Amino acid sequence: MNEQTNDRICPACRITRLSRYNPDPLCAPCIPQVRDSGMNPLWTWDSSPLRHALARGDMPAVLAIIRGATGLSQLEFGQLIGWSQSVVSKIERRRRDTFYDIREILRIADLLGMPRKALAPLILGDHNGILGTDDNPAPLGAGMDMSRREFHEMTAGLAAGTMLPAFSIPQRADMGHVRYLRACRLQVEAAFDTSGSVTVLDQARRHFTSARHLVDEADYTETVGRQLLAEGARLGEITGFMAYDRNDQPLARRLYAQSAEMAEHCGDPAVQAESYTDRAQQLTFAARETGRRGPAREALRLTARATSVAQYIPSPRLHALIALRQALAHAALGDELAFRQAIDTARRELSRGPHPTDPAWTDFVTPSEINSIEASGYQMLARVQGTGSDRALNLFQTVLADPTRTPRDKTTIRARVAVTLLQEGDVKEALNVGKAALPASSGVTSGLALNTLRPLRAAAADRPDAEDFRHHYDQALRASAA
Repeated sequence: MNEQTNDRICPACRITRLSRYNPDPLCAPCIPQVRDSGMNPLWTWDSSPLRHALARGDMPAVLAIIRGATGLSQLEFGQLIGWSQSVVSKIERRRRDTFYDIREILRIADLLGMPRKALAPLILGDHNGILGTDDNPAPLGAGMDMSRREFHEMTAGLAAGTMLPAFSIPQRADMGHVRYLRACRLQVEAAFDTSGSVTVLDQARRHFTSARHLVDEADYTETVGRQLLAEGARLGEITGFMAYDRNDQPLARRLYAQSAEMAEHCGDPAVQAESYTDRAQQLTFAARETGRRGPAREALRLTARATSVAQYIPSPRLHALIALRQALAHAALGDELAFRQAIDTARRELSRGPHPTDPAWTDFVTPSEINSIEASGYQMLARVQGTGSDRALNLFQTVLADPTRTPRDKTTIRARVAVTLLQEGDVKEALNVGKAALPASSGVTSGLALNTLRPLRAAAADRPDAEDFRHHYDQALRASAA
């Protein structure tokens, strides 16, 4: 059957026949393949289906793969890139050649926030065995009418795009842009939980910058504007947390401030509360690192504002999270009684069970998360009081045994366990646990975990049995700073 005329064959695998009842542009096995980025910092842009579609110059398949990855309808995708729904439909069904124009390809790549270097397979085709074998290379841009001059113009544009970000802001933003930003956020969040901040921070920043440009420069209705602000704020918050996790605290503060400005005007109290709690968490970290009390007091003021904006939201998870952020701030101030009261409040809130008003982003607030925060609090109190390390260790071990914790969570917790063991004087076991928190063992790179392990690295400096730990720690530190 000729794939150029049959519009019901999956354009990604080019094997599976699509059901007439399937609303997705790809078959069921291909959808998760293009949506699951794994440890890939470029998400869909570097997925195998997209690379192969670009290499064979199959632009209708490229369009369908991107739309399938983002979960947008033809109408929403058309709103995003400035096409009508009928144009999107005709291109996907190979009945229109608009998407074979080089200038149009670059325009849409910029609109989507697609790094131009991701278009390299379109230029290189399948030559030199990049995607196949030298015996059967795909011709450059198969089906494209490209002159030598256009080819050189495009390669120059691609080269420039690898160095400088290119943003193409539409004149008008619609719900398609909101849905697309949400899809981007969900993908970078998933990649972050799998591989840590080092691999996805730059891509997240690019999406957040694009969101800010949309809010500043595009036209939109009031409803769309509020949702753009809310989605942009959420993108900024996760990007700020990635910078926090990477231990780039100045960048995290800037991103949180930019996100907070969007949150203040979006009209969504839950988004505003998230902004306050994220900033409170970073301030508590600053108090713990510097030994200064001021940041912890500011963190308590921010959690009080979170409580105020969320007072009419009955969500148990949201109020439990606010209590947890208060607990850590009290621990940083050395106030054990207030710390334990806040932990009890978090447990009491969570015991009320799920509620329809629970924001989706609070799903991580579970009994296991409360144990993790309680352990971290006792670890901080132990520095001041000299006691509590045993409680912290027991709680941390309970959290590590939880199969629902993400790889990034476990990496951070192992680093904290290692430092707690070091405080207890068990350097040998601290080295064993600390090694498991390094990328060579965990597959996750976290600047925050590396920063937590600094005392252990210092203690390992002259130990003959710590050579392996020193090597992998220093290697990870260089990689995270690159």
